[in-house]
Amino acid sequence: MSAEQQTGTRVEMAYRAMIEDFREALRARMRVAPAGRRMRWLMIVTAVSLLAFAVASWLVKGTAEVPILVTPTAILLVMLFVPRMQARQFYRLADAGGACRTVVDDSGITVTNQQQTSALTWQAMARYTETPRVFVLFSSDKNASCLTILPKRGASGPEDVDRLRALFDQYLKRV
Repeated sequence: MSAEQQTGTRVEMAYRAMIEDFREALRARMRVAPAGRRMRWLMIVTAVSLLAFAVASWLVKGTAEVPILVTPTAILLVMLFVPRMQARQFYRLADAGGACRTVVDDSGITVTNQQQTSALTWQAMARYTETPRVFVLFSSDKNASCLTILPKRGASGPEDVDRLRALFDQYLKRV
């Protein structure tokens, strides 16, 4: 182990992308980005409003029209399955690159796979969040249009996860 690794300023990770990583990251992005939060609330308000209209229609007429009953259900299903479909698409792209090797140090993050190497400085990211499975790093724009996903299982052990958290806390804002 190099001196830099021993001081905790460098963490190396090796992993292969999993669809669950993308699902968690996209859910985290929905909570962090204002557009994601607005979309969730809009979908919920629309579904509840249509359901209330269907119930009111049934109480007044004694029957409810089928589109009024189907629409809230369809909206809720879309709300539940769109993140899953997006995660599957992102997973397919990432899986084509093969296994990843990631280095996180004082200069930023370098991700290497079979097809490419990407180097991100700390200035390219502004904030991060942690889920049970992954760290998700977000770009500085308010909609978090770019994100970097680092699965915790790629770390050598719990001490590396703690060192990653310390590096992120040093350079990024936790959300």
